[in-house]
Amino acid sequence: MRRRGAWAWCAVAASGTVIAALAGCSAGADSSSVRAAASPASATSPGGGGTSPTGTTGSAGPVAPLTGVTVTDAIAHRPAVAVAVAGSAPVGLGSADLVFEEMTSPVRYLAIYQSNEASRVGPVTSTRPADGQALSVLHPLTGYNGGTSAFISVLDATKIIDDGYARHASLYSAGSGGLTVSTAVLAADGRSDGPPPELFYYRAPGTSLASVGETHPTSVRVDIPGQPAQQWSFDAQAGRWVETAGGPRVSVANLVVQIVSFKTVYLSRRYGVTTQSARVIGTGPATVFSGAAPGRSGPSAAVGTWDKPGIAAVSNYFDAAHILMNFQPGPTWIVLAPAGTRTSQGGG
Repeated sequence: MRRRGAWAWCAVAASGTVIAALAGCSAGADSSSVRAAASPASATSPGGGGTSPTGTTGSAGPVAPLTGVTVTDAIAHRPAVAVAVAGSAPVGLGSADLVFEEMTSPVRYLAIYQSNEASRVGPVTSTRPADGQALSVLHPLTGYNGGTSAFISVLDATKIIDDGYARHASLYSAGSGGLTVSTAVLAADGRSDGPPPELFYYRAPGTSLASVGETHPTSVRVDIPGQPAQQWSFDAQAGRWVETAGGPRVSVANLVVQIVSFKTVYLSRRYGVTTQSARVIGTGPATVFSGAAPGRSGPSAAVGTWDKPGIAAVSNYFDAAHILMNFQPGPTWIVLAPAGTRTSQGGG
């Protein structure tokens, strides 16, 4: 079932109903208009020659909207598929174009696939309030396994396409490790709003991540309150950041540590069971770790801010001069972390 709306946040009231606060939302604005409003004239080329998300500048053909990599026209126009995942041994995340890692207990992953597919993704977990905020702009076919009635209602009020287990059990496979799902099976379900919008600006070869404040670490340690420390190292041969400790071993072109606020929400008010849920609408600090800088074979990094003014807007990532950063084409991993998170850069 697909319902459209503009829910920005929810909490569960004592009566079990949903309270939605729409402050800052702009449901009528599409992603392209938000990009245009946020982008100064120099935003697409802070390093001299960066490309817009559409890939028209210097592009050899159609690009995948979530990676900026040149693909066939058929792939460029595929819809996005999103799966909510949790567990100590997640599978399928390495094939995702984009992953949001929500630093809750347990840690949750929103894995989004568009240019790539995965035969098994899981363990599939329940939906939480952050899901609709992060996914609505992508209008993906979304797989998840249950959730409170309030959480599911909020998710269905956004522009996702609900392919949850409760309504589409035949799409999922059960095993000893929990439910898994094939992204191709979800995509073949038949309903689609078309491809997602482009989320990032991608730089052409020889251009910079940021206009100011760029550094060149070869390793990163991310210390998150209440969580094991994450260790990431740059693989120069592959040109990717690899997580070597504190999480699943994945390899990505861009790593973003995005500081967000968290809200306490009820899993069961009757029994007083609560959890934390990230709020991905608003603004806050962000550090981006990306690929090679001009004249260097090593990686680049920059401290700045993120901004997502409403549920219908894409997130923009600005450097210290408030110029949009230019990401490296390829998959992106976004850590949604609380205040107090520290990043320590090594090497470079």
